[in-house]
Amino acid sequence: MTGADGSFESASLPLPPSASEPGAQNTPDFRWQALFARSSDPIFVLNRRRRILFVNQAWEKLTGIGATEARGLACIRRTPIVQDPWDVVIRALCCPPPEVLKGQPGRTRRLVPGTKTAWRWWEFDFLPFRDSDGLLCVLGKIAAPSEREQVETPPLPEKLAALRSGVEQRHSLDRLAGNSPAMRRVLEQVRLASESRFPVLIRGERGAGKSWVARTIHYQRSGNPGPFVALDCTRLPASALAAVLFDHYSLRGQADQGTRYLREPGNLPRDAQARLCDLMGASSAASEPRIMAGCDVDPADEAGTSRLLEELHCALSTLVIEVPPLRERQTDMPTLVDRLLERANTGREQPVIGLTPEAWEFVRAYSWPGNLRELYSALQTACLHAPNDRLDVCHFPAALRLAVRLDETPDASKELALPLDHLLEQAERRLILLALRKAQGNRSRAAEILSIWRPRLLRRMEALKIQETG
Repeated sequence: MTGADGSFESASLPLPPSASEPGAQNTPDFRWQALFARSSDPIFVLNRRRRILFVNQAWEKLTGIGATEARGLACIRRTPIVQDPWDVVIRALCCPPPEVLKGQPGRTRRLVPGTKTAWRWWEFDFLPFRDSDGLLCVLGKIAAPSEREQVETPPLPEKLAALRSGVEQRHSLDRLAGNSPAMRRVLEQVRLASESRFPVLIRGERGAGKSWVARTIHYQRSGNPGPFVALDCTRLPASALAAVLFDHYSLRGQADQGTRYLREPGNLPRDAQARLCDLMGASSAASEPRIMAGCDVDPADEAGTSRLLEELHCALSTLVIEVPPLRERQTDMPTLVDRLLERANTGREQPVIGLTPEAWEFVRAYSWPGNLRELYSALQTACLHAPNDRLDVCHFPAALRLAVRLDETPDASKELALPLDHLLEQAERRLILLALRKAQGNRSRAAEILSIWRPRLLRRMEALKIQETG
């Protein structure tokens, strides 16, 4: 299919003529080019060596470079500058990111130098195609916002834009989904919360993923969701919390308020709680931030003890989401471990791809009182000790392995437990037999040794079925 230089062979995919050449779209061998040529989006195709094989008319119109001139140009991995010739700028802009050359689809935003506006930028989508030999070709599409959009929305640098895109992808609804009934209920509530700007109260044990749920709701908003600001009401000073929440010259002075996520709002001073109630009354407007709160302790109990203002509790409880603990999500454990391993593999030369069967038994046997936070920490530790691509039981922290062994140890006291009456009968039988032996079978003498009357001795011998002796 491909030549030694990575270009397409003419028998299967000949180098296309310009989309503007007469009769190009009528040639049977160029059906795929004709399809792309009809697209109003600027489209281009690169071979495995990043050389341009095809561009459509929309690409020619956007870049000002004809198809004949563009064909064969090698894309280069560099940041273009104003002093670069225009063809060098285009070759740099159309170069796919490294992950695309490894077979993963990619999206990036790149600045275009030397244009009329200082904030001119283009967005690129790359779709790689592979065969048995590796990368076959890369299909690229350019989105160039209008002049007005360039001025109103200054672009982020490419690396920051990629970082933001990665954060949004990590907090998508697909990443939150689970197989357990409790998580399916959480997913439906998250969808409902993302359709409005009402306050949300998220309850669950420490480390269960309350902040993750809040971020997922935040990033489901269409367009620019604004900043997500997490505030720990337990550790941050009251003055710092008040500045972020109520000061118009801080984050509230921004055009897009985004979301404020409060951890344990019951720890706020009472005057700050009262001001927060007033702020939440206007939080449905786009000019005010959306308020979400996460609580380890039941806020109803805190309201009952006057730790949390009843008015604030009512305002936060518009939508309540209960996040289940990890011990109730056994069916989700394989998916959770795989996703957490992706994070733990960051920076590793040899990524860990899974667990041994014995390690899976260990993971399911442990109760994980620290929930997702403890599981991620344990997987990080195990990855540091793993010499290959599989985690075994011995790679996990020793304290967790000891806890599992203690839980599996049977209770010896249950095996030794005997009825009290049976124990007393055995002791009485042994004492009577000992007394009869010392008295050489004389029952009256045996009764004296035991300090009981002879009739009582006879009754006990009959009850215990002690035979005549001596």
